[in-house]
Amino acid sequence: MDLSKIPSVELLNRLEKLTRTERKITHLILCHINEVESRRLYAELGFDSMFKYLTKQLGYGEDSAYRRLQAARLLKQVPAVAETLEEGTLNLTQLTQVQKCIKQEIKLGHKVDAQQTTHILEEIQNKSSFETQKYLAQEFNQPIQTYEVIKPQQDNSIRLELTFTEEQMKTLQQAKDLLSHVLHDGSWAELFTLLAKKHIQKEMGKTTKNIDSVKNVVEAEKPDNSDITEKTDSAQKLTPSFTTQRKRRNIKITLKRKLLKKANYCCEYIAPITGTKCKSTYQLQIDHRIPLARGGSDSPENLRILCRTHNLLFAQQWGLS
Repeated sequence: MDLSKIPSVELLNRLEKLTRTERKITHLILCHINEVESRRLYAELGFDSMFKYLTKQLGYGEDSAYRRLQAARLLKQVPAVAETLEEGTLNLTQLTQVQKCIKQEIKLGHKVDAQQTTHILEEIQNKSSFETQKYLAQEFNQPIQTYEVIKPQQDNSIRLELTFTEEQMKTLQQAKDLLSHVLHDGSWAELFTLLAKKHIQKEMGKTTKNIDSVKNVVEAEKPDNSDITEKTDSAQKLTPSFTTQRKRRNIKITLKRKLLKKANYCCEYIAPITGTKCKSTYQLQIDHRIPLARGGSDSPENLRILCRTHNLLFAQQWGLS
């Protein structure tokens, strides 16, 4: 299917309509799953469980089948879930998380009635998976696990399970965001390794044999010269009439810090149609409201913080990319 010639507004309208249709179909699928399971039709087809029927007969992946099955069972208990599914205020992952908690409570001999379940579902609407898990942990008074687990695996890798306080996690997340220019979509393991190597390099020097890979990391960071980057490739793609513009100066780190603080350490882009602010903390960059190539300056009034995506968007709108 070639969608390249469809106008942007129409393309967005199509996608929104398809998304609404998908949510409605998902609700209908869950209803059918419940009915097939209640009639045990999967048994007549030679399967010993509804899960096997979903994976073997209908071709769902195991995770997808599990989510739909758990969500269907929750829908059976609380029919009002159907409306929130269609509206998009709840999703399959959230319903699965709730159902898992309810099953665990039942195993412990605790009763969870429909009224309590309905209240829980109302509270987690429009929340992320992380926020949902946090709420459920508090609602069901789940025990806090503070022990550390270090487990060797067959390929000589190590599985490490840790517990962080809320403050510790905020600090780590901030470090991950600031290093996102180096660790593109990096894992936590990559973050911990990079921070450890930096500290080892600081304490033992660059020539230490067991940290040779640090040099590569440092070299990768040199173009940025700070925790955030500036738009540098735009000037290389200018039309000839702008090639005589003055050489770009490095913006002082003190000014960069002030700009970050003013932006609340997130992207300042605001969508003109919806008024929604981006607020991304990933790959933050300094953007010139009026580019240097178009006569802009390095004055604070002409600078703002944008994520890489919206920085490139404005560069494209100015014809600089």
